[in-house]
Amino acid sequence: MAARARASSAAACSATSRAASPSARAPDARCWVMSAFRRFGFALILPLAAGLLVAAGGEEPIPWPHGDAPSSLELDEAIGAAIELAARERVEEFLEAAEKGEDREHIFALQTNIDLGAYDLERLFAFGDALFAHEFRGEDGFGDRPLPGLSRVHSGVRGGLDTYSCAGCHSVGGPDGAGAPTQNAFLLGDGDRASSANQRNAPHVLGLGFVQALGAEMSSDLGQTRGAALAKAAETGTDVTVSLESKGVSFGSLTAHPDGSLDTSAVVGVDRDLLVKPFGWKGDIARLRRFTEDAARIHFGVQSHVLALQWQVEPDVPRLGAGPNWWDPDNDGVQREIEEGILTATAVYMAMLETPVILPPHDPALRTRWSNGMAVFEEAGCASCHSPELPLMNVRWDEWPDTTGGPPVELNLMRDGDQPRGTSLVRLYSDLKRHDMGEGLADPHDGAGDVPRSVFLTRPLWGLAETAPYLHDGRAATIPEAIDAHGGEATAARDAFRALDPEDRKDLHVFLLSLTREPKVHVLQ
Repeated sequence: MAARARASSAAACSATSRAASPSARAPDARCWVMSAFRRFGFALILPLAAGLLVAAGGEEPIPWPHGDAPSSLELDEAIGAAIELAARERVEEFLEAAEKGEDREHIFALQTNIDLGAYDLERLFAFGDALFAHEFRGEDGFGDRPLPGLSRVHSGVRGGLDTYSCAGCHSVGGPDGAGAPTQNAFLLGDGDRASSANQRNAPHVLGLGFVQALGAEMSSDLGQTRGAALAKAAETGTDVTVSLESKGVSFGSLTAHPDGSLDTSAVVGVDRDLLVKPFGWKGDIARLRRFTEDAARIHFGVQSHVLALQWQVEPDVPRLGAGPNWWDPDNDGVQREIEEGILTATAVYMAMLETPVILPPHDPALRTRWSNGMAVFEEAGCASCHSPELPLMNVRWDEWPDTTGGPPVELNLMRDGDQPRGTSLVRLYSDLKRHDMGEGLADPHDGAGDVPRSVFLTRPLWGLAETAPYLHDGRAATIPEAIDAHGGEATAARDAFRALDPEDRKDLHVFLLSLTREPKVHVLQ
């Protein structure tokens, strides 16, 4: 049986459904939902859609937001694919009710089989898609036993049981989207008081393959600079100080000593190991497989087999539990809760998700305001951290296994996956660097990896329009409120925003609302 498609997933606007190969979807397939409906989570209620189509086909057609108006055949295919997907999802739900455990087979993949080439990209994508939608239960290893109830506030580094599925908190704006304020996670707390925890609003997970690749290239650049400084210091017998820069982003400097030691006191925006970690609000995770693994552990109490193998060598009781058996660190009676192969599949899945887009308004007057807003974004200093674009030198990505020594899964980020795909000039609006945002935005206590309370990774702005509320804890209901809350290193840009002419401020808002995602058709269940 094919892997279960997520219940809320969108059908691509082509005749090919979510179950078909992402790489096989027509690259020129367009999605034609009126821009006004993008604010409603990309959900197109079909009777209302029919009304829009009639209006568009009348004597005075409504202009389409972007591109050419679709043909009747193309619209029929898009809507038909969405209806077909919804029907298939319902069948899968009935089958799971009739055959308990049937759903489990869709989130089980051995890494050794992946190493042998048993699954193509389509199948790996389906595994990852199924995991993202899967509602974890006790038989999956959800939590410890006896099975506790959900808790909004996590208990230290062990985490908490605050949801049942990834899709449960990543749905605002469409599938794989952001989280609502009522879905905020309360990390590193005391298990009881919300005030004790670092509150987090879930960001969308689109375009992460490009973000991961950028982080890896930046880490490589910084590492090469460090290596050259160490070599020169050893050769000359003198201290060598070098600037740390990658893709136009400065990470301070370091000094290499002839004895091979380093002075990293002037390194900024990245850990002393010079590994750019582009995931997490604190910028503490470098790879999508670790992102998946950590989220499953802290939100579901589900532990990967890779973590269990590490526990065998060095037990990590605070994070994983006291055993007593290495293969079941949390002692819930379930082992191999997430296979290494599923970590690989989910990393591939997220790398193949669509990339956010920029959709300027169609109306000529609004287009003028949009253009001015783009200029204001630069002039106010927003782009000093929210860098509009970063160059990606290699669009090929190798997803390596952790333990088997097998070959990587090879991806072409510009070709493989959901449409729309990105390009080698990644327009993410971030420098992938940490910044001190001031006491006003600071957490109650330091975050994962001991990142200071007030320090956060520059959040990529692509897809921004569909991710309200804003900021790390969702405190800002609107984009202007989020800008106004900036402090610390962003104080100058914030003050420039406050000093803007009211019309320029509105134009900036118009521009930022164009940082969105491609509209797609899906059926609300």
